[in-house]
Amino acid sequence: MHDVMSDDFPPPQERETVVGRGALEADLRKALGEGSISNGWLITGPKGAGKATLAFRLARAFLDPKALSDASSLQMSASVRTFRQVAAGAHPDLFVARREYDEKNERYQTEIPVETARGLSAFFSRTAAGGGWRVAIVDAADDLNRNAANALLKTLEEPPARAVLLLVAHAPGRLLATIRSRCRRIELRPLADEDVAALLAAEAGLDQPTARAIAAAARGRPGYALTLAAGEGGEAIAQVERFLADATRTGDTGAVAAALSGKAALSRWEIFQDLVLERVSDAARAHARNTALKGPLGALSAPVLFAAHDRMASLARRGDALNLDRRDLILAMGRALHASMARAAS
Repeated sequence: MHDVMSDDFPPPQERETVVGRGALEADLRKALGEGSISNGWLITGPKGAGKATLAFRLARAFLDPKALSDASSLQMSASVRTFRQVAAGAHPDLFVARREYDEKNERYQTEIPVETARGLSAFFSRTAAGGGWRVAIVDAADDLNRNAANALLKTLEEPPARAVLLLVAHAPGRLLATIRSRCRRIELRPLADEDVAALLAAEAGLDQPTARAIAAAARGRPGYALTLAAGEGGEAIAQVERFLADATRTGDTGAVAAALSGKAALSRWEIFQDLVLERVSDAARAHARNTALKGPLGALSAPVLFAAHDRMASLARRGDALNLDRRDLILAMGRALHASMARAAS
């Protein structure tokens, strides 16, 4: 799955600006200027951190370094021909490997097949149309099936001249160790909440309280923050708070279940599901580090929270797999959190 981004905002290949990555881009620009270039680059970080956006910025820098705006960033004007070609998916020296959309089943395929990886290898065997670099982006490398990963490894083991492979990875530990060892790693760490809030105010037109609330929920991930801002993120966040309060107090989450039921609440439910599991897992880790927490999860211990998270995550996975009724699933998740507390207290 590629980085999270709403249809209401530019996708990674069309995004002209970024926030909060000035120091990283300055380092990368210096490395490119000095010729410190690896054939393989592994861009890691959580979903929505901006990995795909960085991959396309790097791709444009390789394809047309003279068009970069300055010597300390990867900034390129959207009016530049190279930028427009990349945004349109029409640059002859750029290959993008990702899961294809299945028109018949109206969903994305579950993996990147070996045929795509072989297409990437064939792309690298050709001469660059512009006489410079050939660039391939894999978004995301986590989605490669085993045969595709092995085909990609062969490309990394015997890289052609002036060819660079940019791998986006949400969970790099799942990749073959031999792929990881052949790549220069770039890890995108969470941005400060104020940077994310400023982005939301500028691009989504949110007021400061709303922007700060969504920035906090996004945990430093600008792409995910924009997704929350574009959809029903604010309402989903409010339902997360209510769910945690009701589940820890009485175990009765009927009001939240009612608010998230029905076809109209589907996007709200998808956001809620991610956020509530994140809140419980974050609280468990914080307690394990002896960090004081406020709110409904503050009084629970790390073992209780870890057990509750596992049970709730299992319910969520089963619900998606079996298409269970959303109302029943939310009620079951609330009971699971409350039951974990009761078992710990007995």
